[in-house]
Amino acid sequence: REPAQPMDVLNILEQSQGSREQAIKTYNGFADLVNKDKDFRVMRANNTLFAYNNNRDGSVDVAMETADNPRDLIDSIKQFAQAMKVAGFKTGKFEIDNPQIIKALKSAGLDATMQSSGTVGPDGVTPTMIGLVRVQ
Repeated sequence: REPAQPMDVLNILEQSQGSREQAIKTYNGFADLVNKDKDFRVMRANNTLFAYNNNRDGSVDVAMETADNPRDLIDSIKQFAQAMKVAGFKTGKFEIDNPQIIKALKSAGLDATMQSSGTVGPDGVTPTMIGLVRVQ
């Protein structure tokens, strides 16, 4: 089975975030960070964007925006993990709002765990969850 046709980056962000306006803000924010911060990069695999910050201690903080179907998402995660391994990173940390993401990470063969950060998320109700991934 072939992955879905590649989408424009703005369309990925729009599908992931739900509005064109928010997609444009995120796109511009990513572009600004890539241009100003040598530790911030964005990688694409299929129709998933992985924005990550190199913490310079073998770890990265990651944000993921996806328009992939579940099967393609697992492939995208595998590609990102392989790139992180090649680059020498050992762990990744990211905020998640959907516990199914941990299941997808594990399906991609990664050592992934979830923990509460002890803080409340942007909605003021749901605790922020942190996913931790070890790249073997």
